[in-house]
Amino acid sequence: MHSESKPKALGAQVRFMITAGAGFFADGYLNLTIGLVVPILGYLYFPDGKVSTVDSDVIKGGLSLGMVVGQLLFGILSDAWGRKKVYGKELLLTIFGTLLVISLPWKGLSTRSITAWVTVFRVVTGIGIGADYPLSSSFTAENTDVSTRAVRILSVFSNIGLGNMAASIVFLVLLKAFESAIAANINHLEWVWRLLLGIGIIPAIFTLYARLTISETQLYNKRGFDAELTATVVCNNKRGLGDQWKDVREYFGDWRHARTLFATSASWFLFDIAYYGINLNQSVVLSRIGYAKGNTPWETLYKTAIGNIIIQAAGYIPGFYVGIFLPDRIGRVRQQLFTCGMVCILYAIWAGISSPGVHTSTGGFMAIFAISQFLLTSGPNSTTFLIPAEVFPTRVRSTAHGISAAAGKCGAIIAAFAFGSVEDAIGLYGILGLFSGVMLLNTLVTLLIPEPSLTIEGLGIDLGSPLVNQGVEQVSKDSGLPSTKITEVTVETTGSGCV
Repeated sequence: MHSESKPKALGAQVRFMITAGAGFFADGYLNLTIGLVVPILGYLYFPDGKVSTVDSDVIKGGLSLGMVVGQLLFGILSDAWGRKKVYGKELLLTIFGTLLVISLPWKGLSTRSITAWVTVFRVVTGIGIGADYPLSSSFTAENTDVSTRAVRILSVFSNIGLGNMAASIVFLVLLKAFESAIAANINHLEWVWRLLLGIGIIPAIFTLYARLTISETQLYNKRGFDAELTATVVCNNKRGLGDQWKDVREYFGDWRHARTLFATSASWFLFDIAYYGINLNQSVVLSRIGYAKGNTPWETLYKTAIGNIIIQAAGYIPGFYVGIFLPDRIGRVRQQLFTCGMVCILYAIWAGISSPGVHTSTGGFMAIFAISQFLLTSGPNSTTFLIPAEVFPTRVRSTAHGISAAAGKCGAIIAAFAFGSVEDAIGLYGILGLFSGVMLLNTLVTLLIPEPSLTIEGLGIDLGSPLVNQGVEQVSKDSGLPSTKITEVTVETTGSGCV
């Protein structure tokens, strides 16, 4: 019987990983594709075959803007109402928003209306994608024992890399499939960009039911309490937003906890400025270093797709999978500290060899690009997601993760809206020098982050909680022990997760 339960348990774990990973696959896929779609929109709808800098920045920033809303809103709701009650709703928004984007009328809209349409519904998509950060990180952390927690959390998160790679491959296949049609009539690019976005939500559609029917985590129900000397405190009332706000104020009223939240948020903010500044504009970067230049629109798009795949295969995807195993070997903080410092140095070198008058081969640029992507994905891209899921207790875990992630997306928004204008003003070498300084700041901020050392169950035993204090007082009364000697209680909940 024991041997039969192992395959069942393994199967359940695999199903959970696929269910949780689908949202991040969509994140990686839909984030990358907008950089590929914008040039196509220029060829189809805009004068001179190019989207203006302002319109391009607005379209690219729409997803990140929605993600900020989703991360904050669903992070709070997940802690207030429970993971199960809100899980799956975010995937509906991702699917719905993407379908509306690709429903853009084929004719009859002005360039301003096209920009508004795509941006508004990318915001809707972003709300769904953003919500997945606090929800899936909390679900994974609370369904995993300490020995495999980092590997499981980052394995789910690594689906972003698979989504990125899938987007580039699908784009390449679509371009080849429509090559002759596009050569005869460029308007056939309509099918390319709509199919490109639509294919990205297929995994989300297939895992939607599993998310909507998933069980609540035991840690949320118990709120992480466990002990030998216990008091049972029964709570029948359902939690609401007011209760969650009270928990947040109490927990982060301690300056040590507030400092940790500041550090996780600031490091994610600084990282995303550099990370999304490059990734959202990968086609621009490839063009500037001389790779994605073609004699026709099709040739330019094709070379961009090839360039994306090279960068992802050489640096991006390997970085994700190396990053999965580093936390338990060298520590989360050390992993982030080392890689941020290395990227700072690489960007400074890249800026130097990109300066006017300096001649460097395209291969040299591509090598630095790939190495920097490897270090970013194996380092801060992994740790900024992992650490907030581990350093905060159950009652504020999703809220804190959502705040940290939202701070990161604010950095992405700055990068999306400012990259084009700043690059026009100071050139690619100036942008890279700026990003080098940003990564140096991130290295310094990382020093404020504590290394996660407790189990997340242990983090749940927080004496700031009113319910825990009530349990401690009850144990003291029943046992005759001073309340200062009692640090553990068991909480029995009959509502939807009471604290």
